[in-house]
Amino acid sequence: MLKSLRTNIALNLAVLLLIAMLLIDLVALFVTQEMLIASRAEKGRVLMAALSTHLMPAPSGDGNAWRIANHAKINPLVESAGALCFSAVTLEGQKIGQAGLGCLKEAPMGAMAWQAATTGEERLQTSDLIRGIFWHQPGFLYLAAPLRVERKIVAGGCVLMSLDDIYGQIGRSQHILLIYALINTVVLTLLGIYRLNNITVKPIQRLVKRAETYRDLDDNVFLLEKEDNEFSQLSKSLNRMLMHLSQDKDKLQDSVHSLEKANLDLEKAQHDLIRAEKLASVGRLSAGIAHEIGNPIGIIKGYLSLLNDNTIPAEEKADFIARTEHEVERIHSIIQQLLDFARPSGKEQAVISVHGILMELEEVCRFQPTLACIRIQLGLEARRDDVMANAQQLRQVFLNLVLNAADAVRDSDTEGELAIQTSLQEVANPGNKDQAHLVVRFMDNGHGISDESMTNIFDPFFTTKAPGKGTGLGLSVSFTIIEGLGGSIKAEPNEDGGTCMTIMLPLAENATEN
Repeated sequence: MLKSLRTNIALNLAVLLLIAMLLIDLVALFVTQEMLIASRAEKGRVLMAALSTHLMPAPSGDGNAWRIANHAKINPLVESAGALCFSAVTLEGQKIGQAGLGCLKEAPMGAMAWQAATTGEERLQTSDLIRGIFWHQPGFLYLAAPLRVERKIVAGGCVLMSLDDIYGQIGRSQHILLIYALINTVVLTLLGIYRLNNITVKPIQRLVKRAETYRDLDDNVFLLEKEDNEFSQLSKSLNRMLMHLSQDKDKLQDSVHSLEKANLDLEKAQHDLIRAEKLASVGRLSAGIAHEIGNPIGIIKGYLSLLNDNTIPAEEKADFIARTEHEVERIHSIIQQLLDFARPSGKEQAVISVHGILMELEEVCRFQPTLACIRIQLGLEARRDDVMANAQQLRQVFLNLVLNAADAVRDSDTEGELAIQTSLQEVANPGNKDQAHLVVRFMDNGHGISDESMTNIFDPFFTTKAPGKGTGLGLSVSFTIIEGLGGSIKAEPNEDGGTCMTIMLPLAENATEN
């Protein structure tokens, strides 16, 4: 970077110096050229004054007719002044004389002489615009002026003068000045690089070196410059910046530690919340199942009392024993299912079958009197149901939705129905290919949810149930669980009334389609 900086400084300095030298060269050349041309024009004016003395009236006696007398003396005058040609015309535009050996055929001398005679003003014109400074080309100067006799304008004259000698001198001077400009550019560039290297590059190098060797314990890292200049101010500013960064770093570390602690506390609180809501849901389910367990226990007690009756044949006693064992197995199955739902769930995930969990849930709900108000219909149409999730957490989510649907249909006048359907859907994944998702819909025919409540049902502690009948945590916990699995859950009204809860879960990628 520093090498590039030094190179850029050198190139820019050289270019600027070269441009400055060339501009000075051009200005000097144009000034010199104008001075030389002005000097040449002054010779032409002297020549015109001398030639005006050779004007005489024409023999015709017309006061406006004039002629040039003594042509033999005019040619030497023209040549001695360095002119190529001289031409004179009357006020009427009639040519009255011409002298010189270098008159050009197409030269506008007559017209310029007549304009000078009629206007009484001098006219000066060169044959080109660039004037041949940088390349050789013939150059001419036209000087037209009124000719006066006794202060009266009687005719107009024009002289043609060559500028080749002037352009030759300028060309030779141009070569010398260009060489001078190049030499000055090189010398001044080297001197400029040396000075800029001392006052700019070296301080930057020292700052970079100190920055590369910087450690957190260093003080006044960049205080290098003793002079009170811009680099000294920069050093102090950088040092103050490092001090503020060090302070901000300490504050950031403290904030990170606080956030880590808060995150741990939040995870613990979330785990406890999920656990509490799960136990609350199971408790609601257990309250009803307790009555269901009481029935088989009563049957068992009746069969046991009958077994003590010696008058009953052995075949009937064997039948009573078989029925008693059936009722015991029924109780054991109910208790085992409750234990599965109440067992604490960890964070371990595995490829599980959603259809299996739904069928298990339907079997559990079949034995519970509190769900007698609702009839569950399973429509497991998805070709794949394998997802990466925690089985206990999914059981909790599905149980919460079933219990909520039962509460909704219990308050309605219609026969309660809950349709649980599964399907597959491709979901767009930004920056990657689409991913297949399992869609699980819980559709009840209850009283439904208002539009105002629909937007808040996943908020913690929000509930539409009467006080004491709901905590408002079930759907919030379910939302957290589904979001943690990379899925989504939403609520929307059914077309025929009631509510539809839709869960979308990404299919396990390592599983194969049946």
